[in-house]
Amino acid sequence: MKAIVDLLTEMKTLLEMNGENPFKVRAFDKAADTVESLGDSEDWVGRAKAGTLTEIPGIGKGISALLTEFLLEGTAKERDALAAKLPEGLLELTKVPGLGPKKAIQVIETLGIKTLGELEYACRENRLLKLKGFGEKVQAKILEGVQYLMATSGQMKLAEAFPIAERLLPALAKTANEGRHPAGGGLRVSETGALRRRMETLSSLDFLVETLPGAKTTKQLEERLYGAVTALDGGIPLAVKFTFAETARYGTELAHTTATEASWSALVPGRDSAAGGAPAADTEEKFFAEVHVPWIPPEMRETGEEVALARTGKLDEIVGWNDLQGCFHNHTTRSDGVATLEEMVVGAKARGMKYIGISDHSKSAFYAQGLAEAALAEQEKEIRAVQEKHPDIRIFWGIESDILADGALDYDAKWLDRFDFVVASIHSRFQMDRTTMTERILQAVRNPRTTMLGHLTGRLLLGRKGYELDIEKIISECAARKVAIEINAHPARLDIDWRWGPELRKAGCLVSVNPDAHEVAGLDDVKYGLCVARKALLPRGLVLNARDRAGVEKWLAERR
Repeated sequence: MKAIVDLLTEMKTLLEMNGENPFKVRAFDKAADTVESLGDSEDWVGRAKAGTLTEIPGIGKGISALLTEFLLEGTAKERDALAAKLPEGLLELTKVPGLGPKKAIQVIETLGIKTLGELEYACRENRLLKLKGFGEKVQAKILEGVQYLMATSGQMKLAEAFPIAERLLPALAKTANEGRHPAGGGLRVSETGALRRRMETLSSLDFLVETLPGAKTTKQLEERLYGAVTALDGGIPLAVKFTFAETARYGTELAHTTATEASWSALVPGRDSAAGGAPAADTEEKFFAEVHVPWIPPEMRETGEEVALARTGKLDEIVGWNDLQGCFHNHTTRSDGVATLEEMVVGAKARGMKYIGISDHSKSAFYAQGLAEAALAEQEKEIRAVQEKHPDIRIFWGIESDILADGALDYDAKWLDRFDFVVASIHSRFQMDRTTMTERILQAVRNPRTTMLGHLTGRLLLGRKGYELDIEKIISECAARKVAIEINAHPARLDIDWRWGPELRKAGCLVSVNPDAHEVAGLDDVKYGLCVARKALLPRGLVLNARDRAGVEKWLAERR
């Protein structure tokens, strides 16, 4: 599935660079979103063989032909033809933030640079300073972008890695138990490390494998396990690592290999970072009992603060996996979504939600078909009509308003007052300095019509660093103004970062776990946002959409 998304995304970029029809560019962009949302739930190869790819919304005849060729023959002639029209290295260089096609072509033609490594060297040698339009600041920004791309190679976002691990785990368990009699019981294989903690990005998939007491076949077992990795259909794009533990210490090693060093030190104070001196236990539950700490969910085992909460009995106050009653920040076909309003509402109901917030893009987001005032009037009527058809779920009407360069919001006050909520987000002018960008956001927060602050830093995991901000000042202002900061649950964002949990809790700043869904399946992304909230150790009282429908209605009414 990732290979298909990568192909469609690359096609979008190649079409843009070749000056192709923008509607065709947008079609590939939407197709990539659709494929990513459906993921492994579809048999892509089977559909290609059967010729049914066009039955999937957003995949027309042209894209279907491309995918069929790619899935069945491993080639993509249209992609290759588009790439051949471009200067060598252009596609790779334009991945660098701040280096658009024009500047990249200038670098290629003038300096003969074709790879990221060559570009890094040229920056360090100040060779870009010789080029027209490049200065020290531009060169420094490009070098920073190159270093970021190179540092994040060999990593994957959790949402991409997790399905691979789910397929791999049973294959590893089967391999570990080959030749064993069923009466002897199965040897355990468990996720561990950053994978088990559900980190936002992963550089490896880590597993703990149980061995029998005194076993001397670890090397042979490891070879067989790596054989299972190699044999997995589709391959594994990440490193896979194994740790082995005898039965009597399996629980101890599972706790040890899951935890960060800070978490482990808090769990077994006075011990070194190794697990050898810790109490032996064959299950993790027994190990936690041995160290007199209630069992801590793996995703929380980061800073050690979770251990203190567990010891004082406050871990149950953290927002739970089943606490969310609804969600905000969702898009429809009126802007850049691929599902209608009613489809999103029905999808939310099917997931047990009691309310859903619809917030399409505002008019300044022309690239996302942002809504002009006439379109808003039409949507307002549609909201009322769909609400009458589905009275058992509350539809909150909102907008994702662009934060303009001066901190103002789209639309005048009369329009903003008609919405139930306003998500204020930045989608342009990312290159402002820290002070200017912070003040821009603070201006939006101070607007009495701002309800939530969307994807705070604008980061894209493994793709774009967030812009520089005084986040402490913004958290403080949001708390004072009763503006909720969004945990954007889209797997490519997960922004605000969970590491800001202590500041959010100290300020008493409300958050809202929002999926930023552009299709019905995107509503399921709230689980990634919940993971962020739980890693941040946020109590459910600070999570807006952990409140029931009446509680949210009351909060919104009090802010008007």
